[in-house]
Amino acid sequence: MLSVLQDLYMKRKKNELELVLAVCWAIWYSRNRFVFEGKEEDPKKSAARAIAIVESYKRIKIPNEQTSPGHSRISQQEWVNPPKGCYKVNVDAAINVSNQKAGLVVVIRNSMGKVVAAAIQGAPYRGNVACMEAEAVLFGIQSAQQAACFPIIIESDSKEVVDLSLKKKISKTEFEWKIAEIQANLKN
Repeated sequence: MLSVLQDLYMKRKKNELELVLAVCWAIWYSRNRFVFEGKEEDPKKSAARAIAIVESYKRIKIPNEQTSPGHSRISQQEWVNPPKGCYKVNVDAAINVSNQKAGLVVVIRNSMGKVVAAAIQGAPYRGNVACMEAEAVLFGIQSAQQAACFPIIIESDSKEVVDLSLKKKISKTEFEWKIAEIQANLKN
C-alpha cells in the first residue's frame, strides 16, 4: 500500500492523492465501525464522507490573511520537514470509549517529507486519553527502531505527554509507567 501511495505522490496531482488518502481513511473508519460497533455502512456514505473530509481540510487550510473580520483566528502549527539526516515520527491515538478500544498510528517521514514507514496497532483503552497518547509515542519510537530510522523527532498532539517525556513536567499520574518506558527508549 505504501508503494502505491508513493507512486501516486510522484505521478499524480496533489488533489488526487488527498482524495485517495481520504477514501482509505473512510474505508478504515467504516471497517472499525463494523468491527467495534457491529454497524454496516453504505459504501456511498463512505465515499461522501471522504469527499467531505477533503473539502473540510481545504477550508481549514485557508491562510490567516483570508479570515473575515470579526472572526477569531485559530492558531495551528504547520507541519515542517525534519532537518537533513533526521526522521520525523508523527503519532496519534484514536479512542472508542464505548468499546474500550484504541488505535495507535505512526507515520515516519524523512527530511524531504516523504513517508518512509507507517504503522497502526490496536490496543485496549486504559481509561485515560493521555495514557493512550503516551502509548502511541512509545509505539512510534519502537516503529522507528524497527525501520532503522534515526535520529528522530517525535510529534504528538498531546503536549502533556511530550512535556513529560522530555522531563519538562513532573507528574504522578496513572500513565507514569508509560512515560518511564518512553524515556528509556529515547536513551537507546
